[in-house]
Order: sequence, then C-alpha cells, then structure tokens
Amino acid sequence: MKSVSIETLMPMIRERLSAGRNIRGVGFQGVSMMPMLRQGRDSVELTPLPEKLKKYDLPLYRASGGKYVMHRIVDVKDDHYICLGDNTYHYERVAPERMVAVVCAFTREGKRISVEDGRYRLYCRFWVAVYPVRRLIKRAQWRLRGLMKRLLKR
Repeated sequence: MKSVSIETLMPMIRERLSAGRNIRGVGFQGVSMMPMLRQGRDSVELTPLPEKLKKYDLPLYRASGGKYVMHRIVDVKDDHYICLGDNTYHYERVAPERMVAVVCAFTREGKRISVEDGRYRLYCRFWVAVYPVRRLIKRAQWRLRGLMKRLLKR
C-alpha cells in the first residue's frame, strides 16, 4: 500500500471534518505515541473538534515547526493546551487554533478501541501520572549508553 503525506490529505481531511464526518484508518509516522500507537500497525479514527478539548484528549494539530502531530493533552490552560507524546519527554504549548481534529478511537491488532473505553482511560491517567518516573528512567538509559560507548572506545 502506498503512503501519502498528511499535508497532501489535509484538504480532504478538513473538508470531511467540517461536514461533521469522522475519518477512519488514518495511519501515522513516528514513535512519539508508543507504546499506545505503533507506526505501520495501528491506525486512528479522527472526529471533528469539540467546543473545548480536555485533559487526556489526543488531538491532531499543526506543531510550531509546521508538521502535523498527534500528542496527548496533559494540561488545559485558559489560552492554550500542554501536549506530550507518550514516548517523548518535552512538553509543547499548543494554541487552540492549531488544533485540527481529535482521536475518537484507534485500531490495534484489528480491534477498534474507543477513547471512552475504561481500560484506555485508565492507561491515559497512569501514563501521564508516571511521566516523572519515565523521564528519570530515560535519562539513566541515555547516561548508561554514553558510558558504555566511552568504555567500548578504549
């Protein structure tokens, strides 16, 4: 199956969303949402934006660098959202006008999982809550890799 960039598809995506229609089977690139979403295996279903997004929502938005990104909202402020990928360690401040759509379900191993599913909601809360521990573990891994590289060069 041929891969098409989201920039190419964006006019069609916006048209469908503005008509109030969901878009199923949207693939993605990258590892920033692992372990929840896996590139080349899973897909998402997008729905039009609600009036106001909330914590734990998974929006598709245009990042400050111009790329389209799908990261979880971890905090809601008066004039922006704080987003973070499940496999990233840097927050991003995102203005509401940069939001395009929100994930309402994803497909994993052929099974459709709604974002309303209790297990999914529990996963989101847990994954956001353990962020500080995940960050410490990742830093320790980076340092250990650096130490191993230096030792192996000798």
